[in-house]
Amino acid sequence: MKITLYDPKTDEIKGTYTRVFVPWKLLKQAVKLAKGLKPEEMDEQQVDSLAGLVVEVFGNKFSVEDLNEGADVSEMIAVLNTIVARAGGAISTNPPPPGN
Repeated sequence: MKITLYDPKTDEIKGTYTRVFVPWKLLKQAVKLAKGLKPEEMDEQQVDSLAGLVVEVFGNKFSVEDLNEGADVSEMIAVLNTIVARAGGAISTNPPPPGN
């Protein structure tokens, strides 16, 4: 996953962040957000929750305020979709029985 933060005044790139994996502990939060995610119906609380999730996924390398000021909406949604897709893939596979 990748997210780029821009300077809101100049549109220049302030930083690009990548993450190779999604920590398991964030699955529950991501699934909950994704269930009711309809961009045209999102409220302020959902937007704040999405921003908090993205910050956590990227290891707190930037703040929610950084996202509010310089993140692109499509990248934010792509990050959430990637988290949920990865989680769905992990859950739908046939894991080995416990103890193996």
